[in-house]
Amino acid sequence: MSSVSDVQLFREALSGTLDQERRPVRLHWGKTQASLEQALLVQRLEIAEGLMTGIEGHLTCLSSRADLPGNAFLGLPVTVQFVTDVGKLHAISAIVTACSAGQSDGSLACYQLTISDALSVMERRVNSRMFRGKSLPDILDVLMREWTQRSPALASAFEFDLSGLTRSRYPTRELTRQVNESDAAFIRRLLRRDGANVFVRAGRASNSDNAGDSPVHTLVFFDDPMKLPQTTAGTVRYHRDAGTEERDTVQLWAESQTLIAGAIRRSSWDYKVAAMSQTDQVTIVDQGKAGNDLARLLSDSATDSPHAGDSWADYDRIGKDRMLAHELRAQSVHGAGTVRDLAVGHWFTLTGHPAVDLRPAEQRQFIVTSLRHQAENNLPKEFNERAQALLNASSSVFGTPAASGNSGSVSNSDTRYENGFTCVRRGVALTPAYDSRIDLPVVHPITATVVGPKDEEVFCDESGRIRVQIQGLNSEDHTHAQGAGTNGNETDSAPVRVVSALAGANFGENTVPRIGMEVLLDHIDGDPDRLVVIGVLSNGSNTPATFSHTGALPGNRYVSGRKTKEIKGQRYNQLRFDDTAGQISSQLASEHAFTQLNLGYLTQPRTDGNGDARGEGAELRTDAAAALRAAQGVLLTTYARSQASGHQLDRDELIQLLAECTELFKSLGDYAGQHGGQAADTAGQNEIVSAFKSWNSTDSTQSSTGSSQALMAFGAQAGSVNITPKTHVTYAGENVDQVAQQHLQLMSGQRFNATAGQGMQLFARGTGVQAIAGEGPLLLQAQADALTANAQKGVRISTNENEVLVTAPTIRLVAEDGSYVKIGGGVTLGTNGDVKILSASHQWGGPSTQTATKTAFNNAPTDQRFKLHYPGHTESSPAVAAQQPYRMTLDDGRVIEGKTDANGLTDLVQDDAMRILKVDILKPAL
Repeated sequence: MSSVSDVQLFREALSGTLDQERRPVRLHWGKTQASLEQALLVQRLEIAEGLMTGIEGHLTCLSSRADLPGNAFLGLPVTVQFVTDVGKLHAISAIVTACSAGQSDGSLACYQLTISDALSVMERRVNSRMFRGKSLPDILDVLMREWTQRSPALASAFEFDLSGLTRSRYPTRELTRQVNESDAAFIRRLLRRDGANVFVRAGRASNSDNAGDSPVHTLVFFDDPMKLPQTTAGTVRYHRDAGTEERDTVQLWAESQTLIAGAIRRSSWDYKVAAMSQTDQVTIVDQGKAGNDLARLLSDSATDSPHAGDSWADYDRIGKDRMLAHELRAQSVHGAGTVRDLAVGHWFTLTGHPAVDLRPAEQRQFIVTSLRHQAENNLPKEFNERAQALLNASSSVFGTPAASGNSGSVSNSDTRYENGFTCVRRGVALTPAYDSRIDLPVVHPITATVVGPKDEEVFCDESGRIRVQIQGLNSEDHTHAQGAGTNGNETDSAPVRVVSALAGANFGENTVPRIGMEVLLDHIDGDPDRLVVIGVLSNGSNTPATFSHTGALPGNRYVSGRKTKEIKGQRYNQLRFDDTAGQISSQLASEHAFTQLNLGYLTQPRTDGNGDARGEGAELRTDAAAALRAAQGVLLTTYARSQASGHQLDRDELIQLLAECTELFKSLGDYAGQHGGQAADTAGQNEIVSAFKSWNSTDSTQSSTGSSQALMAFGAQAGSVNITPKTHVTYAGENVDQVAQQHLQLMSGQRFNATAGQGMQLFARGTGVQAIAGEGPLLLQAQADALTANAQKGVRISTNENEVLVTAPTIRLVAEDGSYVKIGGGVTLGTNGDVKILSASHQWGGPSTQTATKTAFNNAPTDQRFKLHYPGHTESSPAVAAQQPYRMTLDDGRVIEGKTDANGLTDLVQDDAMRILKVDILKPAL
């Protein structure tokens, strides 16, 4: 137990019964001041402050109690107050983040408090989240407000000030992500990237609506050093020896210069315009003759992640920031002294330095960039030795050496204080360095879910970019944006590019991942904000494709390919490959009309790797219509080219057969012409033969349409079948040549109609011609000319029943010797020989005649008019070509020119016989 005198002396030291000037370093606890001011006496402190780094300090304290609970101090705001050389207070406010108990001798105990600013405290909060459509000031505002809203303790300890940021300088970015990094690291990364900075100032923000004397500090964000305030010290005097000084002075002033890169170059691929953005900046720092020469070699060149700047102007600003960060390192000052009211982020004027005093006034102003305070409170003599013993015994716990005796620069019987600082000339940009290799968090591929509007299955923009939701994010972190990032819809991310196998100018591969799919995301250049989809993954909901809706893995593991799903339906399109040993096949299929192109070994859809055989080769089938269209011809043949040998249009067998056809066709035709028949018209067939022999699909000079070689050739080695239960139509604009080496057999179950517009020729060599009417009459007519029947060996006309009736205006029977019988206008018999009438009897009577029905013929002419019309013309929706000039060329050489009437009709074409004509549509005369 401590003696009464010990406790009383300690209470006197804490209560201020000692002279106030003998307690120049004190702690202020705000609302808890009454309970804590009698508990701890600060004996020694070390506090470091800096731009971007914040506050980190250690307060070594003494207490008459050895049972103080450490958690009673954690999270409390505290202010360390220094009494300056003019009697004012200079404050450093922070938050207690650690409390360590040291040794105790029974009546006296020691403790060490660790203090940090709010930003440094948030190094302990690791998170992942995303910000949509936010600029740097917007993100800072969201984070700081969240801290204060979620933690009353933090809200009472700090405020923030964004007024030092020029908002127009920072573009709104589509996506900014915090990735498994502390809030503090995230904020510092963003500040470094955008060339802004932060420091800690004691007291409330300049625009604060709060009141009270609670130990509050403010995080001050800025980007223009010329707008930073002056320290309360104002003008600071330089003096080497402080032993006799009554005012605080700077005792050490050491200026340093560092060789820096003379230029920077930054490049970034802007995929939106498919071009590189580039910025080049040259330093304005004079590094001396040799230094400038060397600096030109020491260029800082790097390629940033794609679309690093919001625009070229923004990217140029980023490049300038990188150069300014180098220039910040070029010149600096290291100082030390006893000026207790120096403050980071504030400027002062130095006087009394022989070199600095020679400079213009604006070059004697300096901004403090870092500051380290060291101070000790001397204890009453009664406690000093015991306190030093406790501190020495606790050094392994506190990690600090024992008190240093009388080494302080400012010293009286109760305190010692000194500081060390760095500063730069006011006007130098305080732009922090940014290096993506160091400052970006380590990122790895992650998975996400494709999202989009509620009623969509596929959602993308004009570039094929999709939206994704990264799973695992806390929805509370996204309430500021109405949940964007955790909503499960298109608001959850910026558009994300998708890797494809091919992407060209309006060509390539388009496979847009669908809403609900799980995708694998990676980060271009390691930048967490530059997401790209590199693949799609199956999962418990999206199982691997079942081709043809049949089977599953692993049974169908030999079946691969691509299968899609109908939007708002279940039907599929698929490209399927089956690599089953000995049964390989491929299929291009659409479930619409069950349209399929099957190649190889055809099977039924496989289940557990098994499928019934359906055939081998190729099959094109559909429940709807099919068309095969080829501008340079079609060759269908059963003549094999094993293992895909030969050329595309190999047709030697067909050429040989066509030669045999042509030879037979010509020889029989010529024979018929030589024996009173009609010789065959071989011109059309000769053209076909010529075109067929020279048919070449690789001739690029051929027209793609209307080519004379646009043939359709059929070759069936074992025969062909053409069957239909309905009508079969064959038409040729010129000739139809049908040739058979053996028999040409035409059969009809009903009628056989053969009609010719310009005559019909029948010629048979060999066994003759037979025309037999098995039932019904046999009718032969020559309606406009004579009927001639000739025979080499005789003509026989007979009937088994009824009569043979021969009728004509005149009937003559003439024998080879000139004898004749003429009937008509009477009956006349003539001969130069005998006339014999042999009869059992004869009867002679008066005049008598009979009549026979005369066959009536239709002699209607072939005269016609033709109607010209536009495509799409119908009787219900006429589109006639009225007043259209034309030219008609007939096959007898006649040419008729004219203009259609109001109904699109040509002039009347008159002829006794049917003619073939060609109509040319002419351009109207101008």
